[in-house]
Amino acid sequence: MALRSVLYVEDDPVNALVMQGIVELRAGCRLQVARSGAEARALLAGQRVDLLLCDLRLPDVTGDVLLAELRAAGLAAAVPAVLVTAESEFVAADLARRGGFDGFWCKPLNVAAALRSLEHWLA
Repeated sequence: MALRSVLYVEDDPVNALVMQGIVELRAGCRLQVARSGAEARALLAGQRVDLLLCDLRLPDVTGDVLLAELRAAGLAAAVPAVLVTAESEFVAADLARRGGFDGFWCKPLNVAAALRSLEHWLA
């Protein structure tokens, strides 16, 4: 099985650690963390990513604007993008739909649900 690459764009170190722990539970998966939109752009310029997880509020850009920029810069439409936010499920669903995301996860993360979703997006 090929190693699957997940990029999480998240400026909060605690949230990044929680996601690292979740991703480590899925075999064959590697997590990279970008702490800003600028870091995400730089990482994606030289690497393949199989799944993008993106916080809504970043220090230099909002998640929806970043996703549009990344898609315009060559992030393939086939690479799923999931909004990760502390907003309510209702608000998150609307933000994800309007922002061009394929799905959303609400913080605090449910580990079992996040693992099922990882399986779905990386299948």
